[in-house]
Amino acid sequence: MNPSRKARLRPASSRSGSALLVTLMLLVVLTAIGIFAISLTTKEMNIATQVKVGTILRNTAESGAYFGIGQLPTLYSGYSNHLDVAGGIQCDYTVTSVMSGNLSIEPGYGANFRFSNFSVTSRASWPSGTFVGSTRVDAEVRFGPVPAGTGY
Repeated sequence: MNPSRKARLRPASSRSGSALLVTLMLLVVLTAIGIFAISLTTKEMNIATQVKVGTILRNTAESGAYFGIGQLPTLYSGYSNHLDVAGGIQCDYTVTSVMSGNLSIEPGYGANFRFSNFSVTSRASWPSGTFVGSTRVDAEVRFGPVPAGTGY
């Protein structure tokens, strides 16, 4: 009689059950790989959300700085505004602008025209959700020419 055939004819109680152990080990390994893949995906989604929030904050702060530059020589000591951004979320920015230098004469312009330096600062904040953040944009602007004696 063939030896492999003898093994097949043995009663079920005398078999070792190694197939069950191999199957259980395989299921444990596949479950661990699945849990790792899900946790990795969740972390990547959080990172992507943080990048999105950072981009929105930077763009909001830049828009506040452009607003402040566009309003020169008007000075602001804390002008605030809300912007509606992606998904109906509101982002806040605050603009501060100050004169940072004396009026000066530049070559190529007559003595009747002056230039001045302004410092414009814009701060943006993300007020809602699980991520809270803020960013700041600073700009130094040379403004002019303005007629002398206008008070700028």
